[in-house]
Amino acid sequence: MRRACTLWLCLGLMFFAAPLAAQARVDQNVVYGMYSGLALLMDVHHPAEPNGYGIIQIAGSGWHEPTAYGARQLKRVPPQIFLDAGYTVFTINHRAAPRFRYPAAVEDAQRAVRFVRHNAEQYGVDPDQLGGWGGSSGGHLIAMLAVMDGDGDPDDPDPVNQASAKLQVVVARAGAFNFAVLFDNPWPASVVASFLGAPLRPGDPTYRAASPITYVTPDDPPMLLIHGDDDQVVPFTQSEFMLAALEEHGIEARLIRIPGGGHGANDAPETVRWLNRNLLGDVRAEALESLLEAYSYLSEGGRLARAGDISDALQAYQNARERDARLTIQALSWNLLCWRGSLWGRAAEVMEACERAVALAPDNGNIRDSRGLARALTGDRAGAIDDFEAYVARTRSDRGRAQRLDWIAALRSGENPFTAEVLDALREQ
Repeated sequence: MRRACTLWLCLGLMFFAAPLAAQARVDQNVVYGMYSGLALLMDVHHPAEPNGYGIIQIAGSGWHEPTAYGARQLKRVPPQIFLDAGYTVFTINHRAAPRFRYPAAVEDAQRAVRFVRHNAEQYGVDPDQLGGWGGSSGGHLIAMLAVMDGDGDPDDPDPVNQASAKLQVVVARAGAFNFAVLFDNPWPASVVASFLGAPLRPGDPTYRAASPITYVTPDDPPMLLIHGDDDQVVPFTQSEFMLAALEEHGIEARLIRIPGGGHGANDAPETVRWLNRNLLGDVRAEALESLLEAYSYLSEGGRLARAGDISDALQAYQNARERDARLTIQALSWNLLCWRGSLWGRAAEVMEACERAVALAPDNGNIRDSRGLARALTGDRAGAIDDFEAYVARTRSDRGRAQRLDWIAALRSGENPFTAEVLDALREQ
């Protein structure tokens, strides 16, 4: 008995003496500024193994949000690849049209950079080497942080405002960089007019003042541009204009053209490669290559799953998992494999992906819906009904709710609601 107690005591001492594994965490709703009583908020995403560098992230919104208390926040969750690579990510809200016009959003973005730079020691990041990433309207704002001077005011009583707002490397995806030309496209023209403050006339100097292309100078930082050449929202030519301006001034720049890509087209591994090379240096960047290769496998797996090549998609996911232990496959990636694999008749083979997706996001109705489909197709009627009911309770789609209620009724009556015609229709959605 004494020997057993001694053994458990030793095990306990070993447990408490062992260092705790590093944990990723999020500081939510950090106030980075106040504007007339309005709090400007950011979320700070800390990686499990920080590399000492920070990234400012600005999500796309068309510079607009509804003037309602229930309006969504802009500080979205960053791509997991940033955190796996060790970056501390500061994702921000900013004032938005129609209530707040240009230059409010630009000023808020600058304030966010100044806040991070002033508090760099607290967040464990290098104040002299801050990066930025943004898409769509966020791509416009992040580009402004690269090309505008951003000098701090040494006489400002707020020490945050004394810091510089200029970034040292940026990635801008599907951004608007030359508003005068963008006005040739009717739909985005109306959005831009609202952002800048209507009514404006062609040739109005505000177009030029709000365009990143206006401010490019030889001392600007390296900039990576990513754009789908079938973007129906912001024309691909916008990034071509920006690339030409950067190269004319001798700035290190590159444009990744994604053939057939729409407004959401992206290249996450190349984004991180660009940040790594310009922040970490060659040696540390090389140490992350296997992680980026793992993400490339994962991206390819997603493409294959959408196309219905489920066997190859499963292999790509497996290659990704084996390539680098730092890889984190998020719920939405597992869910993509679950949903598409089920639609293409491979529900049993993708069930592990379904379970992983639900385990990571148990309250996500769409993910429960995907597992419900897989369960139904593998004969688990009770489980399918449970998942479809969870979807119905959470969805805002009247059409989706009605469709799932029909499926639930059919499953309860012993019928199979998933005919070949139904599955074909779902594939087309």
